[in-house]
Amino acid sequence: MSDLYKLIGLTLSGFRAYLAPRSFDFRKKQSLAIFAPNGKGKSSLVDGLEFIFSDDGTLKRLGIRTTQNQAGHLALAHNMAQDSGIESFVEISVALGKQLETGKRLATGQERSRPSIATAMRDAFVVSPIIRGHELRRFVEERTAEGRYEDVAGWLDLGPLVAVQQNLRELRRKTKAAAESKDALKQIDSQLAKKTGNLLKAWDDAALVEHINTLIAELDASLAAKSIDLTDPALLAVADRAKAEAEQLGLASLRHIRSATIALIGERQPGLITDFAAAVASRDGADAVAEREKKTAANAVFEEIWRIAEPLFAEGAATPEACPICDTPLAETKAGSAKAISMHLARHRGELGAYAAARKAADTAKAALQAKQDGLLTGLRTLSSLLPEERASTKELLASYSAKVEAWESGAVPESAAIVADLLASVGDLNAAIDQIVSKQGESTYSKANAKIADLIELADERARTQRELSELENLNAALNLQSKQISTEIRKKVQAVLDTLQKPMNDIYAKIQRNAAIPVRFELPDEEDTAQQRLGLVVDFAANRAGVPPSGYLSDSQIHSLALALRLAAIRRCNPRVPLIILDDIVTSYDADHRLAFTSLLAQEFAEFQVILVTHDERFFAFLKDHLGDQHWQYKRILQLTADGPRLSDDRVSDELIEERWTEGKSAANDMRQAEEEWLLAICRDFGVDVKIRTVERAYSYERSELAEALGRFLGSRGLTPPVVPGVNNRFLTSLQKGDVENFGSHFQDAQYGAGSIGDEKVRWEEFKFFRDAFVCGKCKKSRFKRPTGLTRPVCTTEKCETQFAFAVPGATNAVA
Repeated sequence: MSDLYKLIGLTLSGFRAYLAPRSFDFRKKQSLAIFAPNGKGKSSLVDGLEFIFSDDGTLKRLGIRTTQNQAGHLALAHNMAQDSGIESFVEISVALGKQLETGKRLATGQERSRPSIATAMRDAFVVSPIIRGHELRRFVEERTAEGRYEDVAGWLDLGPLVAVQQNLRELRRKTKAAAESKDALKQIDSQLAKKTGNLLKAWDDAALVEHINTLIAELDASLAAKSIDLTDPALLAVADRAKAEAEQLGLASLRHIRSATIALIGERQPGLITDFAAAVASRDGADAVAEREKKTAANAVFEEIWRIAEPLFAEGAATPEACPICDTPLAETKAGSAKAISMHLARHRGELGAYAAARKAADTAKAALQAKQDGLLTGLRTLSSLLPEERASTKELLASYSAKVEAWESGAVPESAAIVADLLASVGDLNAAIDQIVSKQGESTYSKANAKIADLIELADERARTQRELSELENLNAALNLQSKQISTEIRKKVQAVLDTLQKPMNDIYAKIQRNAAIPVRFELPDEEDTAQQRLGLVVDFAANRAGVPPSGYLSDSQIHSLALALRLAAIRRCNPRVPLIILDDIVTSYDADHRLAFTSLLAQEFAEFQVILVTHDERFFAFLKDHLGDQHWQYKRILQLTADGPRLSDDRVSDELIEERWTEGKSAANDMRQAEEEWLLAICRDFGVDVKIRTVERAYSYERSELAEALGRFLGSRGLTPPVVPGVNNRFLTSLQKGDVENFGSHFQDAQYGAGSIGDEKVRWEEFKFFRDAFVCGKCKKSRFKRPTGLTRPVCTTEKCETQFAFAVPGATNAVA
């Protein structure tokens, strides 16, 4: 068997209600019960355990971030932790066999990573060991049947079976949806409407045959199809005629040839042949102009020199005395003066501009000619490729003329009269042939009709294929339903058998809490005929005429609470074998005293081997726990008050050092003195077994200091025990302790001005108390703890090897009555 995980230490620091670090030790006593009134921070202990085991580093009720009614992870840290310089964290120490490992998880920042030991322990939880009273009822009352099935299936390790059911259900859902879908048929109807020009909007075989016959009748009224099948004689005839038509020059081909011919020779505008001749003439004219302008600007070689020299002789410029190039005096040059030189430069610069414009026009005309030449060659080749073999002579003329055009570079344009005449004659023939076909069959052709019919037949084939697929899907869906039913029946048997292993322990625990009021509850799966098997009912046979009803409608609040608690406890015991840990947060809220006692007995009888951490605000339940469970394995703590440092437990005694530290800081210690005196009185009265007056039910377990001091005085007097005299106190010190005037004066508001307490008075009072307290020690072993077993009149020392009867240890030699 694998080693068990055991929690042996827990520390909370700067976390929720705990500001100052607080540690809980489980090494000697593994279980813990804490009592506190509401609002004193008891649940922060459970919060710490939930936090360190959580997957996302927060509490479920807080959430990841602040949204709506959730506070987010920022609420984990104590609000004063940062200002106080206290680190916010939760730390656990865990024993696994003989191995000990400690892990800490920070409660602040984004990286609140879980320590490895907490992760390992968390992975061993199948069912969360944390049970909070306010959440218990949800499983019974609010959880859906599907959600309840998911929970229990997870607890009982039914995941693989659940996955099979989920996969089957999803496959059946998709198959059923596909079998019932009409989308593909609607798409085919949409294509049918498009292909028939909206004449047919829904599929109808007879209407489709009639539409096809309408197409055929435009070509040959004697033909009529009887079915949408390519083997139909009429459709075969149309296909044959379309093939023959394709081998001849049909209407479309004739129009294509005519269009290509007109492009060459022109009709309403010049054709490519004429455009080419015009482009040649334009190019030649532009070249002539450019040549003429070039002769005018014969000295163009000096253009750069003229451009640089022109500013030197511009009007208003400082005129040079000699030529800047050859140093010849200006008066001796051919021009004779600076002004003449300037005019000479301007004239030649203008000639150069005219030449540049002519040259550009010539280049443009050349590019245009090349484009016309290329276009003409393309037109000639296109027409040649379209002409049938019987037009061989025309094709020869086209080839000859095309070769001449392609080879031409300059000079006269190739002769085109012969080809133009031939093409003009062919246009007449083409027009006559086209008019003849149009007058006979209009725009319809066998090729067009055959193509439309082929599209419709293809659409019919697609529809037939779609219908076959839908039929197969229906068959598949039926087969899946049958197989799914068989598989689900077997899974149902297995699930029910496993559920029975949880149902009986749940009812046993439920009966022990509710005793005679418990009505057995059962888990109920859906009927075998029900296709949705992943549901789990929780039902009770309330009466003969109320069988199989939901508990929330018929059971009492306490019964519902007990049922939910019983289920969780049974699941924890069955499903968490490696972590015998139960954490309970106020789980007896709806119980009366009898049920609280019953639950206490249940813990003692059924969960003695478990480590239980329990917090409660119910003092009677807390008393039952101490009475029935004892203190061998349990430790019991009370939270007395919630201080700035965090919850103050009953065993957090006020020390002498704390009081003296208050005085060192110049502060009053009256509150701490009063607390210390009350703690000592409560402890000594408990040890001596004094008699106290039974309180009213509203304050059944809360005693004031005066009552304790009075009860202690009566007890001592009845046993002939006289406390030693306290120096400086004239009355019995117990009477003084009962009143606590000095402590009250320093800790309570005073109406009188300057009515604050005196630290000096407090110190004197504290010394008197310590003198009195120190008399309550064993005269033999000097221990200060006592017990008074039944039958003894006087207390004895609790030390096992001592057990000396109590007698006052008299300080000094004084033994007078105080």
